[in-house]
Amino acid sequence: MVIVALVVVAVLGAASAWAIQYDNHTIDVLPASTVIGGVDVGGLHYQAAVDKVRAAVEAPLHQPIHVSADGFSANTTAWDMGLQVDVPTAVRKAMTSNHAGNVYQRAWRRFRGNGRRNIALSPDWKSGMSASLLDQAKKAVAVAPKSARLDTSSGFVKIFPDVDGRALDTEKAKSILTEGVKHGNKQIQLPVIHTKAAVQQDAFATVILVRTGENKLYLYKNGSLAKTYQVATGRPEFPTPTGTFKVVSKQTNPTWHNPHSSWSTTMPETIGPGPDNPLGTHALALSAAGILIHETPDVGSIGTSASHGCIRMRGGDELDLFNQVPNGTTVVILSAGAPVARSAAPSPASAAQNAAVNY
Repeated sequence: MVIVALVVVAVLGAASAWAIQYDNHTIDVLPASTVIGGVDVGGLHYQAAVDKVRAAVEAPLHQPIHVSADGFSANTTAWDMGLQVDVPTAVRKAMTSNHAGNVYQRAWRRFRGNGRRNIALSPDWKSGMSASLLDQAKKAVAVAPKSARLDTSSGFVKIFPDVDGRALDTEKAKSILTEGVKHGNKQIQLPVIHTKAAVQQDAFATVILVRTGENKLYLYKNGSLAKTYQVATGRPEFPTPTGTFKVVSKQTNPTWHNPHSSWSTTMPETIGPGPDNPLGTHALALSAAGILIHETPDVGSIGTSASHGCIRMRGGDELDLFNQVPNGTTVVILSAGAPVARSAAPSPASAAQNAAVNY
């Protein structure tokens, strides 16, 4: 019995020593056939397993990606965009079974190969990390649109066309960047939208230029001179206003309204349509108060500075202009020389003639 007891004690002692030694040797080694993120790391120590998984799973996330858009170019990585993976945590998770139970349980479990594990590991998004690059792209891409403009610095009309602007399509850009990074694309093009100017070139499809002193009216169509007319403009004491105006109404058979000037105090309040009307059969009312471009029966005044501010035209010329000019047309009036005095004005024989000569 004593011999048996001694043998049992010896065996148990040897087993215990083996278990302790085996546990010490394998406690920091992953069980055979352990797989992390599709990578076999069985039999590896912690750092070796981390390095192997990083090379297979994390390294591709550090490969360069070129991101571009109109006016923007940058290099980044999936990792920098927020697609990251925590390899050390996954390896530590795989090793947790190594430390479960007492020394004998751990040794026996690893000896039998029961500690093997398959740990899923794939990149996850860390939100907000792409915001900085998208903000850089937004600023680099942004170009404000330029409105069409009318320039008369030369004394004549020149139209500068509108120019589209551009802007990053922010929502689509975020989606395209995210999907491109997820799919491992090495080239990602961000979408840009074109922005329209507030004033388009067609706003100046028709422009009227009146040059006082020279007493000519120029009609422009789509930036090109279409026709020139002789006109009469305001006297020195009643000058035609200069500036930029609009045609606010087109009047057929207009009614003349007494302006209550010194020369019209004895005249009727209105002169209706008809052969005696000083405005003729057609008139264009401007946004300048009281100013019309109208037909005149006083054709002798054409080419001179003879009116009280209105712009007079021969009947046929006024009708020709009237039919080519829509409401809203831009009218530019500028000074092109000293007023041209009329050599002799007819003596009005009636109120209508008085209005025609003076209005």
